[in-house]
Amino acid sequence: MSFTMFKHRGRAAAVGMAVVAASLLGAAQTAGAAPAGGVSAAADADHGSSGQGPVTPVAGSASDSRVAAVASPAITRDEVIRRAKSWVGIGLDYNQSGYYQGWRTDCSGYVSMAWNLGSSLTTNTFIPEDVAEWSTKDSLKTGDVLLNEASGSSGHVALFDSWTDSTHTEYMGYEFTGSGVHYRPIPYPYFSGYGTFKPARLKSIVGETSRPAGRVWDRSRPDGGPWDATADLIDAGGAVNAVSAAGLPNGTMHVQALVNGEIWDRTRAAGGAWGASSKIDANGNISDVASAALPDGTLHVQALVNGEIWDRTRAANGTWGNSTKIDAGGAITDIASTALADGTLHVQAVVNGEIWNRTRSAGGTWGGSSRIDAGGAITDLSSAAGADGTLHVQALVNGEIWDRSRAASGAWGGATKIDGGGAVKQLSSVGLPNGDIHVQAVVNGDVWDRVLKGTTGNWSVSSLIDDNGAIFDTYAAATPNGTLHVGTNA
Repeated sequence: MSFTMFKHRGRAAAVGMAVVAASLLGAAQTAGAAPAGGVSAAADADHGSSGQGPVTPVAGSASDSRVAAVASPAITRDEVIRRAKSWVGIGLDYNQSGYYQGWRTDCSGYVSMAWNLGSSLTTNTFIPEDVAEWSTKDSLKTGDVLLNEASGSSGHVALFDSWTDSTHTEYMGYEFTGSGVHYRPIPYPYFSGYGTFKPARLKSIVGETSRPAGRVWDRSRPDGGPWDATADLIDAGGAVNAVSAAGLPNGTMHVQALVNGEIWDRTRAAGGAWGASSKIDANGNISDVASAALPDGTLHVQALVNGEIWDRTRAANGTWGNSTKIDAGGAITDIASTALADGTLHVQAVVNGEIWNRTRSAGGTWGGSSRIDAGGAITDLSSAAGADGTLHVQALVNGEIWDRSRAASGAWGGATKIDGGGAVKQLSSVGLPNGDIHVQAVVNGDVWDRVLKGTTGNWSVSSLIDDNGAIFDTYAAATPNGTLHVGTNA
């Protein structure tokens, strides 16, 4: 698949303003734990149920269990998954007599929480209480379940996220077992020997899981000059879900587009001509993409697949290699990457609202990940290299931007709030040869640019560089001549 490419049909610019983190591949640190839901279940089984407690209304809901359950509000599929993720990797123990956030800490209590029911139901009451209905394999969608409706330790339930591939023989699912809350591959319908499982669906679930999709535009700013008055339309396909980009030492720039879980790469020649896109990863389950170029001319593209990070390299001669799994944590939700002048590559991952950084040495060896921000509420991130060898990582927390820097010596400093507006939705950033670092923020579909001046170390006020109003993703890249490129996905 390729997309037609047009130029100079731009818009006018308004110029002025986890599965557990401890399982991360390598020498990862242990993520912080939330309060456990009581005493751990005696069973040590990694699959199935260790028993279920009684149907119990959530605190503050109707006293009658059936009324409370049926009165559950409409909920989107995306919200079901967001809620399910919130219990992954926080240290909860399986305890059918325990509760966390009002819901019972067992398999059915976990699904009741994800579905935002008024009661913690049980596997043998989801259907009789008229909360859920039976479905089929062909109609399985994100937020549905695979249910064994037996009672007690004979019953179990797993929450369906997505198929792992086109064979539909395995899916990524969320479940609470005797060994904890998991997000992992599960054979359809469930592991052998744990009873009969059938697809079922919450009756009050609404909408489809959908990511915004759009076209890709590129706007540039020459070194020391003004922003271009118009943006170039570089991908008119209309199906791009996310973007990343990197500038190479030879003056070329590569833009990656995520389309239906696959990554396409498009090159801008040093002379400014855009080429056609080529598919570099046909996985089909990729949810995010990041990229960085090393001083030796190699390009690294990271793909986020089912909470894991895979790295694919393009040699300086233009040859793409195979992808390598560099982080098997399973609970990563967002990624960014930056290459430093010393030849090291740094890849950042958001896990349960925290940021972990993993380094590839100049010699090509990947190290373990280290936690650099334990805030717990981070939803997006970006990173950029300073000309002095520093690394800056930006974190999005409740619509505000915080910047944390790593000195050339390797020591991390504290975080500084650089944007307290409270309405930022997405970030990108890049360092320029002159030492400046530019951070882009998407606010109400517009893009604002803020600069850390390399000469003074001070942050500027933000300036509006694109008032499209429908932008949902951006990239930032720089070429050796100091030109800054900001891409918009809208």
